[in-house]
Amino acid sequence: MEHPPSRSEYKKVWSALSATEDQAKLHVIGATEEAAFQATGEETLRFLQDSVGIRRDDVVLEIGCGVGRVGKVVAPLCRKWIGCDVASNMLALTANRLKGFSNVELVEISGYNLSGVADASVDVVYCTVVFMHLEAWDRYNYISEAFRVLRPAGRIYVDNINLCTDGGWQVFENHRSFSPTNRPPHMTQNSTPQEIETYLKRAGFSDVRIRTDDDWIRASGFKQEIIGNS
Repeated sequence: MEHPPSRSEYKKVWSALSATEDQAKLHVIGATEEAAFQATGEETLRFLQDSVGIRRDDVVLEIGCGVGRVGKVVAPLCRKWIGCDVASNMLALTANRLKGFSNVELVEISGYNLSGVADASVDVVYCTVVFMHLEAWDRYNYISEAFRVLRPAGRIYVDNINLCTDGGWQVFENHRSFSPTNRPPHMTQNSTPQEIETYLKRAGFSDVRIRTDDDWIRASGFKQEIIGNS
């Protein structure tokens, strides 16, 4: 009998969770209605604009692009949008959702890094509603990889549910109720603001800002330009 995949076998986990379009949508935001995808995509865009900004000449990369929910509202605003995901099923759905745009590139990744994306080739990296599904080490791996692929003065945005709020704690308690032998590999694991801040600073980001206005941690940082000797 084949054992179910472990949490860190992201490609196996998310390929299985995206066998159909409705299944993929359900595991992205818990809904299948197009109106919900449009509304939550626009909400994420507002957070991006408030933190790192999306500019007309930016190359923007999304880690864990899913079905293109956020990419659909970001791609029209930038020079190039790169969607990265571990599941080829997800990328196929993104390709269909964003088929009207000529500035889209899709990259299938391993789940642990951004291999295949060149050093210092991107202006903005963002990762939304993904960290909750990752092991802590892999959250840091992606932040470290973001630092590598960002150009000097590049910007990063990441988020996760906040363990330290009442609502975030309720999510934690809800998932704690699962039997240890019956925990789904994709179940939500919260972060603390200190965890995310530490990752960004350890990876080399400056001007790290952490927003905790609700039950989410929304974090941003900048890759400083290196001023050489003249």
